[in-house]
Amino acid sequence: MRGLECDERMGHRFTVAIVEDNYWAGKLLESYCQQCGLKVISIISEGEQLIQVYDQLQPDIMLVDIGLEGNLDGITMVQSLRNAGYQQKVIMVSGTTNIDHVLTSFHDLGSLYFLSKPVMLPKFQAAIRKAIGEILLERSQLIEAPKPRATTWITVKNQKSELPISEDSILFIEKEDKRLTRIHLMNGAHMESSTNLTDILAQSSPHMFSPFKGFLVNLRHVVSYVKESGFPTSRRFLIHLNHTPVKIPLSRNLQKDFAKLLQELQ
Repeated sequence: MRGLECDERMGHRFTVAIVEDNYWAGKLLESYCQQCGLKVISIISEGEQLIQVYDQLQPDIMLVDIGLEGNLDGITMVQSLRNAGYQQKVIMVSGTTNIDHVLTSFHDLGSLYFLSKPVMLPKFQAAIRKAIGEILLERSQLIEAPKPRATTWITVKNQKSELPISEDSILFIEKEDKRLTRIHLMNGAHMESSTNLTDILAQSSPHMFSPFKGFLVNLRHVVSYVKESGFPTSRRFLIHLNHTPVKIPLSRNLQKDFAKLLQELQ
């Protein structure tokens, strides 16, 4: 069969990462990609592993199974990448009959296609045509698309699982008690974790800053900071963030360091 029965001249311009925990299903998808003139650059069985190497791979298209080995399913993995700012083309591949999974993959993840197992070549070709069509359209509209910067991933304990969260998606983190921290995300959601602030800060870039005991704040989301009003004896400042009305306290002793880091970031 000719490459995609569409254009052999496409050659290996388009790269594909396959995220599939079934060996034979992965090999079948790899064979289909080769028949379509695509270059498979990785076959990975765990969502966590794909996230760790994504910045090195930067695939044009991802073929993602919903059920994966490890703590992350395919939907959660793609959501993590979307939250980090990646807009890769995603084709979901699964044997699920759960309609909620199908709807989530289309509406929340912006996936191009949902392929049911066993995957047939004609439907696979149609999905690839659509993905390539969107890529070519985007390339024609942009002279040079800016490459997203490398993402810092922070792994936190959530109940019995360990979940990677992109640093960019975090607004601030507060200590609730000795055992729990609450992580506030820019999409309005929050999650509780048993990972302490020290361990989170050790995984973070310099953009995560501790302005006050029991708090971490992401400098990328800071709008401004002002001296606390209403309390004449207060020596604190209050930090204003995007995406939330919550004000984060800033110690007077840390104000100069905070201002310097903000200036360097800008």
